[in-house]
Amino acid sequence: MSVVSTLGLAASSIIERPLRSLLTSLGIVIGVAAVYAMLALGEGAKKQVEESLNSISTRTMQVWPDRNRRRSSQSKPSMPFTEQDIKELRSINGVLAATGTLTGRSYTIATDTNDINGNFLGVDPDQLKATGGEMIMGENITYADIETRRPVAVISQGIQQRLFDGQNPLGQTIKVNNVAFTIKGVTNKPESDISFGNDDIFTWAPISVARERVIGGNRFVQNHVSNIRVVGDIGQDLDTIEEEVNIVLRRSRDLKAGAPPDYRIFSSRGWRQRAAEDTKALSFLLAAMGAISLIVGGVGVMNIMLVSVTERTREIGLRMALGAQKSNIMNQFLTEALLLCILSGFVGLGVGYYMSKLAMDTMDVELVFSPSVALISFGSALLIGVVFGFLPARRASGLNPIEALRHE
Repeated sequence: MSVVSTLGLAASSIIERPLRSLLTSLGIVIGVAAVYAMLALGEGAKKQVEESLNSISTRTMQVWPDRNRRRSSQSKPSMPFTEQDIKELRSINGVLAATGTLTGRSYTIATDTNDINGNFLGVDPDQLKATGGEMIMGENITYADIETRRPVAVISQGIQQRLFDGQNPLGQTIKVNNVAFTIKGVTNKPESDISFGNDDIFTWAPISVARERVIGGNRFVQNHVSNIRVVGDIGQDLDTIEEEVNIVLRRSRDLKAGAPPDYRIFSSRGWRQRAAEDTKALSFLLAAMGAISLIVGGVGVMNIMLVSVTERTREIGLRMALGAQKSNIMNQFLTEALLLCILSGFVGLGVGYYMSKLAMDTMDVELVFSPSVALISFGSALLIGVVFGFLPARRASGLNPIEALRHE
């Protein structure tokens, strides 16, 4: 029997029993729709996690002196980092930016007519890149500013709004600790705000000027910085970068092998591991839910096909008496189950897509509709047709022709 004849017989059998075919396909439609929606939701969750992992906040390592430890005696203060440390950290493979920040207490930032308390930091040019900020107007701090000790400053939008009523402040003068600074730029609130909390009131100045004229130096270490920020590039192994950071800092601070570090590294390593584990668990849960829906639909297909074999026993016996082989009978019923699942699969994809779109619009969830998601969902319908259609097809092909003809 040709493939066309087998398909024709299978299609006519489905059309002759429209209500039964509809009820049988309903379970597959729901199953495929569930698989499609679940996979799209899982891909959306995975995409959100990947975007979070690629954000500058999760690629940032913040390094601070550990003030709870002392290197040699309880009277010796914590050893600060140096600008040389920053230069070495920038040379690590995979590092997007490394910057050192000089911080002090909260300072009064004043104009001739107004003042406000805020953060004042000595920075280098990498501060902007390392925090994910952008210049709203003007220019960033430059290495020339640091070398020539220019008293210039970059202020935040918060200071622009509060001290200058949102007007252009470039070229205007502010005073910090009675030291005058000429505003050369305005920046937005950094994306990676480990140093600032939720505060957007801050002023940046060249680190050399801040050290010499406002915050003050350190009598133990020249060119010191208060803390270090290291940002890995997208796609880089952040754990490896953190290991390299440890190597650089232990060498520069002359820490012997086995000695505890006198600094602390704050990173998102634990968060990244938990996010990866949670994503795997969510994907497994969603896949299991979709699989259960499909299995239920497959059981429905098998039950209906078994009933169909019983009802068509005389027809099967007649075909065998006329020369039909067991393989012809098996192919006919297997094709019927497969065709039913294929049609249900197409409908299920449409239902799953519109269900997912509705969820996106009403529940504000992100879903990803990729060809692979559709292919897996549709392929699962084909698999159900083959697996759950095999038993009824085998039962039909195993009937005794004489007993089948006697069946009422």
